[in-house]
Amino acid sequence: MPIVIYDYSKCTGVAECAESCPVDILAASNSGRWCKPVDDEVENKDALGKYYDEVDPNDESELVLRFEMPSCIECMACVAVCPEEAIEIES
Repeated sequence: MPIVIYDYSKCTGVAECAESCPVDILAASNSGRWCKPVDDEVENKDALGKYYDEVDPNDESELVLRFEMPSCIECMACVAVCPEEAIEIES
């Protein structure tokens, strides 16, 4: 299963990753401060909970979160366009 890894110490919320995703599984946060996976696309809900508890409400974060995302087609478009190199994909 593909793992989408966000390094929130690097993410600036530009959301080019979300705009480039051909399967629409990434998004900008409601505040516009962060990028994130679409909630319904995340298999491991504990990572999603950490995002909402420890990243979303803050202006800065040092967390690196690994989201299991079965709908990811591993095209690497998000990785290629992120200006901050804040996202990675693992198989």
